[in-house]
Amino acid sequence: MMERRQNIMESAALDKYGRLVIPAHLRKEMGWKPGDRLSLAIGDNELRVLSRRQALERLREEIRKHVPPEISLADELIRERRKEVKREEQDLPKRQPKQKPSRLRSA
Repeated sequence: MMERRQNIMESAALDKYGRLVIPAHLRKEMGWKPGDRLSLAIGDNELRVLSRRQALERLREEIRKHVPPEISLADELIRERRKEVKREEQDLPKRQPKQKPSRLRSA
């Protein structure tokens, strides 16, 4: 995640439609570009704004605190799903193949 060099405080006003323009130098500092999707969160009486990339990186950092680096969550999920499929297959009753109705020939 991009580390900011300094704390920057700015003020801005909402327009009548509730829009807020983030000054260009702040967008540049954050690495935001036009069209970027931003995530908004309220916490501790603050509005936090993160790009989706930054929010995802924060989530990954949080997960890394709880999952050792040698463990692949994707591999774990696949392994568990395969076990579940085997259990489901064992629980299903064995189906008999359907027999085709015999055709009677008329004489």
